[in-house]
Amino acid sequence: MAEAALEAVRRALQEFPAAARDLNVPRVVPYLDEPPSPLCFYRDWVCPNRPCIIRNALQHWPALQKWSLSYLRATVGSTEVSVAVTPDGYADAVRGDRFVMPAERRLPISHVLDVLEGRAQHPGVLYVQKQCSNLPTELPQLLSDIESHVPWASESLGKMPDAVNFWLGDASAVTSLHKDHYENLYCVVSGEKHFLLHPPSDRPFIPYRNAVLVMVRVPDRLLAPCLPDLAFRSLHTSNLPAD
Repeated sequence: MAEAALEAVRRALQEFPAAARDLNVPRVVPYLDEPPSPLCFYRDWVCPNRPCIIRNALQHWPALQKWSLSYLRATVGSTEVSVAVTPDGYADAVRGDRFVMPAERRLPISHVLDVLEGRAQHPGVLYVQKQCSNLPTELPQLLSDIESHVPWASESLGKMPDAVNFWLGDASAVTSLHKDHYENLYCVVSGEKHFLLHPPSDRPFIPYRNAVLVMVRVPDRLLAPCLPDLAFRSLHTSNLPAD
């Protein structure tokens, strides 16, 4: 009897993601051609926890015209920032039964740019990704090129952002599957960012497990990534500059 009940629960969990998608989850992430009003943003996107891509939201930022690699080299090239270094681009990732954090190095931005452009070599994959407002704390020279917050979003959420972060990397840098307890606004200034998004209804198929935290000091000793096969379909979205 217990086994039959357990099997019924398994079947229900397997069917639930498809039902949830049909009722509430879009098959593609929708695009908005302009920023919504604070009320619409909160009502249509924040409250139902739905993702969207907003075009033409950053056209007034000087950063869109100024932030070339040559500009960054001239403006903040000598500034040292925290850089995550991994052998394969996977930071904060599970390796077997270990949760491995990246090695962190203090490197000048000019060296990171040289590596990204192929002018220099550095062991592993470099990714400027430090959280907790690394833009104002590590690169304050760039603050005049952007707004300190996104006004319509701040009004919608009823507060200023807790953190303003700066990311710099290439296609080799990958952020591991995770969940955030924040409303995230990801502003693409240059290049392209790809996201794989999963709704809460996919939770039964996401393999959570305990792992021992490890900080490896020598990046090339890390193991190759091992990703489980997932029994659900994620939403894929690509963000371009000004989105």
